[in-house]
Parts: sequence; structure tokens; C-alpha cells
Amino acid sequence: MNVIEIIGAILMIVIGVLVVIMTAIQNPKGDAMSSLAGGGMDSFMNRNGDRSLDATLNRFIKIGCIAVFVITAVVYALGAWL
Repeated sequence: MNVIEIIGAILMIVIGVLVVIMTAIQNPKGDAMSSLAGGGMDSFMNRNGDRSLDATLNRFIKIGCIAVFVITAVVYALGAWL
């Protein structure tokens, strides 16, 4: 294992853990059980605040997944080439 593979592996682990954490702190999309029971805050301000946070988390999750894919491809290509 050369230095590039080690650095790539560390980057993939760190980014993967961050993606998992960001996915875990997102609000669930479906509030089916809450709406069936008749509860839940469904105000305009509550929904927009959640959307902006969820939109930001979604953007970071997509960027993280793309970064892991690109790092994997680059490390694999450099490992095969070197």
C-alpha cells in the first residue's frame, strides 16, 4: 500500500462517517404516524425552517457521496497505474 492509497482510504473513511452522521440528523420525510394521531406542528414557519436545513444537509450529502466516488476512482486508477 503506497502513500496515496493510505491518504485516499483515510479521506474516504472520514467523508463516509460525515455522510452517515448528516443522514442521521436529517428530519424524516414522512410524518405518517404523527398525522394519523392528529398531532404534530404543521405551521408555515416550522416547515420552511426544516426545509432549509434539510436542503443544506441534502446538498452536503450529495457532495460527500460524489467525493467518495471520485476519490475511490482516482485511488484505484493511481494504484493500478503505479
